[in-house]
Amino acid sequence: MLTKITVFSEYYNNPEETKNAFTDDGWYKTGDILYRDEGGNYFFVERLKMLIKYRGYHIRPSEIETVILKHPGVSDVTVTSIPDEEDGEHPVACVVRKIGSNVTAQEIKDLVASKRSNSQQLRGGVVFLNEIPLTSTGKIAR
Repeated sequence: MLTKITVFSEYYNNPEETKNAFTDDGWYKTGDILYRDEGGNYFFVERLKMLIKYRGYHIRPSEIETVILKHPGVSDVTVTSIPDEEDGEHPVACVVRKIGSNVTAQEIKDLVASKRSNSQQLRGGVVFLNEIPLTSTGKIAR
């Protein structure tokens, strides 16, 4: 059941986008990356369009976010990207500090450097926010 008419508004009177959004037999391509375990259960991993493209790598923001959220001075985080002419995109962390925390950008970068591969480093930097911005539907506004 759809709750808003705008869910498919980008496809209205747009045959090219409509063609790209659906399979030949009518299935909608959600862009979600899932995996199935041995028991036949499906698990959500990431949205395809959220992947950060750094050189030849596809970086999942959630892998970096999980590391940053383990820092005791961090209350919330989202990882997005900024464009780079040579590399494609660079990951950047938008961090909300816990009240009273003075965690620094360098601490966050060092933490990620110690836990993630070279391709997943925060080359775009760390930005501190009071809160993570959300869209009108409650999703993170990356």
